[in-house]
Amino acid sequence: MGFNKFIKYGDNFELYEYEKNIIRLGRSKPRRKKADGDKDLGAGGENTLSERQLGKRQDNARRASLGFRRLVGANLGSDSRQSARPILVTLTYGDNFTDLKRAYRHFSSFIQSLRYKYKKIFKYVCVPEFQKRGAVHFHALIWGLPTKVLLSERQTRALARTWEHGFVYLKPTDGNEKLSFYLSKYMAKAFIDPRLKNQKCYVASKNIQRPIVQSGFSPVWPVLEDHGIDENSAEIDRTYPTEWLGKGRFRLFKTSKQNKKE
Repeated sequence: MGFNKFIKYGDNFELYEYEKNIIRLGRSKPRRKKADGDKDLGAGGENTLSERQLGKRQDNARRASLGFRRLVGANLGSDSRQSARPILVTLTYGDNFTDLKRAYRHFSSFIQSLRYKYKKIFKYVCVPEFQKRGAVHFHALIWGLPTKVLLSERQTRALARTWEHGFVYLKPTDGNEKLSFYLSKYMAKAFIDPRLKNQKCYVASKNIQRPIVQSGFSPVWPVLEDHGIDENSAEIDRTYPTEWLGKGRFRLFKTSKQNKKE
């Protein structure tokens, strides 16, 4: 029996199955530290990346983007209630503000002011982006804003005054999981942007829902049965080779469609 992993977020249920088990080996040898002169430098002194390093960075960006998309997707779904739908908020600066560390503080103060003003329990996820001129701006999904705020913002500019640093653009959403792809595009861009080195490529509130991950060596059918999923109803079903675990199989199920069948 091989290794398997289940990931549940929103209306999505991902199942990964492998031919072989994970074999845990002893502690690997410590990596050799590079000497001061042992750097990847181009002829003109610029930093360069080998093909292997570039590929690894791109792989890391893809993994980070997938993890982020699952995080956002865990808070989206088929709930049709207006209160369950997030508002897409874009925060920009009036001047050419480029200090991301301070910008994050401004965003934190903005959220705290919203909580104080509207007496609501908010949850949010936020991604920074640099404009062409170098200025920081934020793309955020915010749950918990009163509907009247969205409808009256053009007249009152209440959120813009709360933000204090520039402009606020609001857009209502239907809570569709496509929002996770929209934000992950910015998150992946932020992940490889050198200006975000040693900075967070996104922030989220503590009360944001997280994907549920379960892994081990047990048979898959009891887990599918517990979630009311028909094993033959996968939206995506593909196999692929792996380096260490033999043949892998990935299946994606939509739990909302399972519920409709019932």
